[in-house]
Amino acid sequence: MDTQPFTKWGAQLRPMQAQDVDQVLAIERRNFLDPWTKRAFIAEIKAAPVSQPLVVEYRDEIIGYVVPWFVADEMQIANLAVHEDFRRRGLARQIMAHLCKLAQQRQCQVVHLEVRRSNTAARRLYEGLGFQSTGARREYYGPDEDALLLSKKLNCNSVESMERSENGLV
Repeated sequence: MDTQPFTKWGAQLRPMQAQDVDQVLAIERRNFLDPWTKRAFIAEIKAAPVSQPLVVEYRDEIIGYVVPWFVADEMQIANLAVHEDFRRRGLARQIMAHLCKLAQQRQCQVVHLEVRRSNTAARRLYEGLGFQSTGARREYYGPDEDALLLSKKLNCNSVESMERSENGLV
C-alpha cells in the first residue's frame, strides 16, 4: 500500500515500519493500562501477510495506528488507538471504514474485535459502525474488566454505509 491522502486535513495512511514504533508506543502507553511492548509491535510488522499494521501520519508525526489480522475469511482488529490531540475528528471512524474496505477486498466475511466494557467512547464508535455484541470475555483486561466481543458482517451495503459516514454524507 502506498502512502495516500487519508483525511481532509492531510493526514496519510501507510504501513507501519520499525522506525515508527517509538511514536506508536508513546500513543499506546497513553491509551492503554496494559500497553503492548516494542517487541510486540515489531513482531506484528514482521508477521505479514496475517498482520498488516498501519499508521496515520500527519506532519511527520504518527497520530494513530491500527493492527488488523487477516485469517481466512475474517479480519480481527487487534489494536487501534488515536493520539489524544486528534480525537473527536473522525479519525478512528475513517480507520475502521478503510479497514472494512480492505477486508472486503480480501474477501473477508466478518470483522471481529474486543473492547473494554468500560470504554464507552469506543463502544459507541463501533456500534455506530454496525458492530454487534457477540459475547464477553470475563476479566480479560484484569480482575475487574471484561472484554466485549463485537463483530460486523461485511457486505457491499455495510461498507458503503461506513464510507458515506466517513465522508460526512450520513
